[in-house]
Formats: sequence, C-alpha cells, structure tokens
Amino acid sequence: MQQKEIIEANSGRFIGFIIDAEVDEQTGKIVAFLISEPKKFLSFLQSDETVSKVFINDILVIGKDVILVKSIYE
Repeated sequence: MQQKEIIEANSGRFIGFIIDAEVDEQTGKIVAFLISEPKKFLSFLQSDETVSKVFINDILVIGKDVILVKSIYE
C-alpha cells in the first residue's frame, strides 16, 4: 500500500503516499491512512512534514498503482 500514489478524484491532484495507518483500538480495524505530502523543491531545508488523513470511507478505488480518494483532511 505504501508504494501506491494517493490521488484526489475530484481534482486529480497527487496527494502523496501512505506513511501510517490509524487503527480503532476496540475493533482492530483500520479507520484512516496518514498521508505524507510530496516534498517540494528545496524542501530538504524544512524539517516539518505535512501529514494528511484519508478516512477509509473516503477511498473510492484501490487500483494496481494508485488509490483514488474523495477528499483529504489536514
């Protein structure tokens, strides 16, 4: 899953890659994926990494190379 590109279906925008998952402690099910946004040019000078959250319910399609999602949450 971590090597699939995450694409926002409405805009076609590349969001990033999965870096972690949020799991419900009661059920053990994945609730959301944490997404690291792509680094911009000269971003190595910045130490802050922007992380977004994609809830499982917002995933439209999991394809061979990409995951299409409805929207993301910062």
